Amino acid sequence: MSLAEQKKTNNEGLKFSVVIPVYNGELTIQRAIDSVLAQSYINYEIIVVDDASTDKSNEILQNNYANEILLIQKVINSGGSVARNTGMDAATGDYIAFLDADDTWHPDKLSLMNAILEATPAIHLIYHPYTLEPIAHKRIPENIKVFKLPFIKLLPANLIATPCTIVRNDPKIRFDANMRYSEDYDLWLRTGYKHKLYFINIPLTQLFRPITSEGGVSSNKWAMRKGEMRAYRKLVKLNPLFLLLLPILIISSLGKHLAKKVIR
Repeated sequence: MSLAEQKKTNNEGLKFSVVIPVYNGELTIQRAIDSVLAQSYINYEIIVVDDASTDKSNEILQNNYANEILLIQKVINSGGSVARNTGMDAATGDYIAFLDADDTWHPDKLSLMNAILEATPAIHLIYHPYTLEPIAHKRIPENIKVFKLPFIKLLPANLIATPCTIVRNDPKIRFDANMRYSEDYDLWLRTGYKHKLYFINIPLTQLFRPITSEGGVSSNKWAMRKGEMRAYRKLVKLNPLFLLLLPILIISSLGKHLAKKVIR
């Protein structure tokens, strides 16, 4: 029985929809998908959204994973927000797990997340730390505590990396298609204001370069900072009282940017 057939016949536990956007990821996309296929938990689907790649990404996906993934090919490059939303719209799982095309997961990630989410079905968003070190053979502790993240602690900075996040499959939880920078932070803020955020302090995702390193979207630090400030301004739509806090958040964001420029 193939892995795809096993997933179709496995009705135990929650179903996860793994959404992977890719743009010119021919050098890394196989590594990312293989880390999902290596999961000890098999009740999942993989949705890859090719955001109009101009390299061999699409060829690699069709030649190597045609029976393992749902491939959505976009004609026009639209950015991470639209690509992830496209994958989320196609998701049939109970929860949506994000993975970037150049990162990998610990093989027991979905198994652990299933145990936590089945025990606490009220969770809308849960995340964990990432590591830059090899993760495939890292031992996971037996007794893992689940923590709540107070919304106030998310305001000073984005503590959540997208490839470390799992959200409930809810059509109200979507990225802002008009944002290309800090769109993830915007979604975490909006979700965290309406629902409690949870996390475990166990790294289950390996990033192969730091979040703000050169080469990725997040390497444009000023654009990221402007995206952060835009996310703060959008909080006012959730509650007009945020207007009182907005000047402090904006000044803090600008201060962080200037401080980093001075340090460099």
